[in-house]
Amino acid sequence: MPSRRRRLLSRLALACAASAVAVLGLEVAIRLVDGYRVFALRLQPAGVASAAVPRAAEAQVAKFLADPRLATAGLDPAWFGDSPPPVPRRALPAAMAATFRDGYHEMFLYQWNEVLVRATWVPGIGPPTALDVDKPDAFWVFAPVDGQPVPRYRFPTGVTLPTGMTLNAFGCRGRELAADKPARTVRIACVGASTTVDDQTIPHGYPGLLEHFLQRWAAARGLDLKIEVLNAGCEGYTSADIVPTVRHYVLPLAVDYVVYYEGANQLHREQLLRHVAIDGEVPPPPALGGLFDPTAAATRGGWLYRNSAAVRRLHTVGAGEPLAEPPKPAQRLVLPDGLADTVDLARAGEVLGLGDILADLDRIRTDVSAAGARLVLGSFKHFVRDGLVLDPVRGEQVYRLLNEFYWPVSYAHLARLAALQNRWFEAWAAARGVDFLAVAAALPDDGACYTDVVHKTALGSRCHAWVTAALLIPLLERDLRAGTLPVSDDHADPRHPNVPPMRRLTARELDGR
Repeated sequence: MPSRRRRLLSRLALACAASAVAVLGLEVAIRLVDGYRVFALRLQPAGVASAAVPRAAEAQVAKFLADPRLATAGLDPAWFGDSPPPVPRRALPAAMAATFRDGYHEMFLYQWNEVLVRATWVPGIGPPTALDVDKPDAFWVFAPVDGQPVPRYRFPTGVTLPTGMTLNAFGCRGRELAADKPARTVRIACVGASTTVDDQTIPHGYPGLLEHFLQRWAAARGLDLKIEVLNAGCEGYTSADIVPTVRHYVLPLAVDYVVYYEGANQLHREQLLRHVAIDGEVPPPPALGGLFDPTAAATRGGWLYRNSAAVRRLHTVGAGEPLAEPPKPAQRLVLPDGLADTVDLARAGEVLGLGDILADLDRIRTDVSAAGARLVLGSFKHFVRDGLVLDPVRGEQVYRLLNEFYWPVSYAHLARLAALQNRWFEAWAAARGVDFLAVAAALPDDGACYTDVVHKTALGSRCHAWVTAALLIPLLERDLRAGTLPVSDDHADPRHPNVPPMRRLTARELDGR
């Protein structure tokens, strides 16, 4: 009898092991097909190598690379799948690792503006709503150069975050660069918010790939020139945060170009509804339900959905049809008199959030020009159009953002207002003598490139880098012919003059205890 029980248990164990192997094999296979990292514990998009362009997107990529707006720049399409070496990982200091293990929001690993924290701290209670996060026992802080409360926070320096993103000694995503610019080097700084940082789980943001593409172009042209690109973006930044970022952290590095790409964090529902008149009362957004059930995140099924490609595929079967725009209330576009078809920069305050943005761009332009560099402004891409239909799996976050965050604005009106913002950006650039890159028009309009309305997949980030390289190359050629490149570095700085070592500020100190 014991012998029979042992045989039964052995067979049961073997069946369980075989089932586990089969499930694991299925998960690996689906991750490979759907473009996720195979060995990541959390479900993460895979980096794109030359053989890793999602099969479903190959035709779109070929069409994208053949675009005449990009094909004349001297970029070899064979380079599109190439990547620079991985950025070496840096250890997370023990105190920062402990903060993360204690369950605090990952943004507590960032450096907060000490002036902002002290000015808004409530003794005995903790951080104010301005920080919008739960109270830790201590903050990592920086002392702002000019004593102002912006930028509100910066990335930490010289660490790799739990997401896998590595920050250099300047607090910028990417590899280490010398504070003193080497001879015969063109240095480009990309500034903006999360769409400049890009997805922290992929190997490179668009600026890192931009550097790689431009360096290959320079080598193919036989130019005695090195290209360095700095990713000076930071999540959640508005134009008000970008002004001091450029002034105090970018320009001391003797950059030649500052590329500004941002247009989402000051184009919220409130700005849109300034110009979208809704007939009658605004109804609540529809319950998305099923695959999009907002309560699922708190359930075991929600955890599996977020971490298993196989479970996502199973949900796809239940999701059924592609996702079309749900019914929206009747609405119409309303713009100030005289501004429906024309741009009057003196009246920027009447349109969206452009009054603040363009005033900040003026400040950035003044600072950049005074440093002998050039500001370059890019149009901003929103993945939305009238009649947009989304894949029920890959389009999940796009659909959610469009129909919750921007509710009740229709796809058509959001697309028109995003285009309106870009039209004002272009008009401002023309009036100020600033180079304008039509990035939004050249980016693919394909769901394989977007994780939501403004953020990109690994493939989308690669396309963003390719577009920016193609549009920057004529400017590089022009300025090289004119002899205005590279900007000379007249200051010997063994380290960045405005980036001191990180400092920890405890709640006890803030409470005055």
